[in-house]
Amino acid sequence: MAKSKTSTYSTTVHPITYMGKMKSLTKLSRHSTSDSRQAMYSNLAWKRHGCYRLGSEQYFNMPLEKALFGCHDDWNSLDHFDPTTNTRLLISRFHHLRESYGVLQDGFRLRVLGNWTYHIQRPGSNGTETEMGLWSAERSVLPGHPVGGLHQDPVWLFYTNENVTKTQSFNCRSRGWISSPYVGGTVVRNLFYPYETYTLENSLDPVNKDGRAPWTGCMPSITMDPFGFKALVPVDQWVAPRPTITKFTPGHDARISSDAGANIPISLEFNTIMACDGVTRSISLEMSSSGKGSTPAIDNVVCTRIENPPPPTLPGAPASEWRWSATLVNVPDGVLYLTVDNAPASTGGATTTVCCLTFSP
Repeated sequence: MAKSKTSTYSTTVHPITYMGKMKSLTKLSRHSTSDSRQAMYSNLAWKRHGCYRLGSEQYFNMPLEKALFGCHDDWNSLDHFDPTTNTRLLISRFHHLRESYGVLQDGFRLRVLGNWTYHIQRPGSNGTETEMGLWSAERSVLPGHPVGGLHQDPVWLFYTNENVTKTQSFNCRSRGWISSPYVGGTVVRNLFYPYETYTLENSLDPVNKDGRAPWTGCMPSITMDPFGFKALVPVDQWVAPRPTITKFTPGHDARISSDAGANIPISLEFNTIMACDGVTRSISLEMSSSGKGSTPAIDNVVCTRIENPPPPTLPGAPASEWRWSATLVNVPDGVLYLTVDNAPASTGGATTTVCCLTFSP
């Protein structure tokens, strides 16, 4: 999945997405060697027939991974319209950035700033070499083709296809330095988690080609995660991600035994600090049941900041920073629909989109 999202990013943050990719679906049809996709709705068949065994006629040693063992994973029988999957959250960020930075939407100029790569031959490649390493590029405006968005200045892109964490460090006053679209001294910030900042050093390359300052900015050191990518902009042009739900407990379409009783603990995690009372007011409950039992309600609300959250499993996906917890009381047997409608952030203004989650007590 990390490879898939890196390829989506490397097409200049252009989120072309096929059904299933944004929900991390991994199953293939046992009746066809083509890349057919499993159902989004709850469906037992995709679990029962989820252990793919046909291999691939087109790809050598295709890494089928989870597709080989899907018949043993209950998750494959559940509903997959889950708004909290990390792939969906990352693709949503891609769309948000294209709205905010005009060059990512309509900037026709893509300039390679450098690459620090090597070549290998993979098994079954018939001698064809694969280039591996780190690439740096600038996405910017092509003269005569104006762009919209909140910002129109260049966006600096980094990406790697190596499956290791690697730090690249260079002397900014020697050959092979990491050039940037900005002048030395500029502070730039990553548009993807963990949103880190870098201060560019001066190189020996004058911006105006006159032998004098200002000098082209140089990245002295950068660390890339496996299949990682970054998009850097000057810190004063950095646009924060929208508030979003990053995790729901007990989980979308979770099946809870009725032996657990009528009171169910739940929690929602967000990528930013939210307004506790505002989140509570934004939640509505709709119960689909046999008609027996009372109406569920929210009780014992607790809101906390998450210290040292676990890193996301997908490069660039947001991490949880804040948690809303509560107990649902008087929950009858049936299917419960929980809707979060424009929950506000603590700073005001920004809100989540409408998110619907279900589970079956």
